[in-house]
Amino acid sequence: MGGVEMDEMRSHRLPVGSAEAGPPRRSRAGSALRALAATAMVIVIGCAPLRVPIAPIEPTRRAERYGAALERREARGTAVDAQVLLWAEAPAGTRLPGAEGRLLLAAPDAFRLRVASLFGTALDIGARGESLSAYVPSRRRALMLDAIRDSLGLQRPGRLAFWALTATWRPPAGAWQNAAWDDSLMRVGWLEDGDTLVVAVGSAGLPAWASFARPDGAGVRVDYQAWDQGSGVAWPVRFTIEDREGTFRVSGKVARVRFPVRADSLRLAVAIPAGAVPLTLAELRRVLERLGAL
Repeated sequence: MGGVEMDEMRSHRLPVGSAEAGPPRRSRAGSALRALAATAMVIVIGCAPLRVPIAPIEPTRRAERYGAALERREARGTAVDAQVLLWAEAPAGTRLPGAEGRLLLAAPDAFRLRVASLFGTALDIGARGESLSAYVPSRRRALMLDAIRDSLGLQRPGRLAFWALTATWRPPAGAWQNAAWDDSLMRVGWLEDGDTLVVAVGSAGLPAWASFARPDGAGVRVDYQAWDQGSGVAWPVRFTIEDREGTFRVSGKVARVRFPVRADSLRLAVAIPAGAVPLTLAELRRVLERLGAL
């Protein structure tokens, strides 16, 4: 074949990627399909629920963070003097106006709450150890119960109130080994004097909620909705307390909190005047349900 013919054949060669260049076109189409498939896979994976396994070391770290924060609250909260705003929710779901109160706490098992009204004190209630006292000045009615002598159905009400309001629930060491996970919360449960206690711990080592249940199923749950660390210790400043049946609910907001060096035992005592008419637990509950309307 002559040189001219070879030149003509070279001039008629098809460029790579032209309409008649079969193999390169298929290679480009295959690359496009692979890219499309990869994009679809990314979309599917991105939309699928992401399940992140809990690292084996995380339960230990969370227990350590909880213990460290608990020790700081216990050390600082041996005596507490706080202004609180309370809202009660009636059984029908009606939320009553807020009521201001003064809350005093003393470790390990004492509290006193005085709820204000337009005419002075609407309710004065307190507990220490096994005893519970309450006085309603407007009705001159009072309640004095002892958990051992009377059918209060609750051991050490002062201790339970102190734990709930200071978030100082202390699970025994063995309870952490049987902890369960509820989404991102670590639930730790244990028995205390026959009652069942559960604390749900968040990633920062602070309780998200805690519950107390008696063997008959009655009990309360406390939700901790906000914490303040301005005093150098994480302290619950927004909380909700409700019974396990869901018939009674009180929300609280701490407006100001102080930590005195020591508690004043005289200020913790509920003063009940002579001649006060006895008040039953059922009547006390109705009074609590009407906080803000007294």
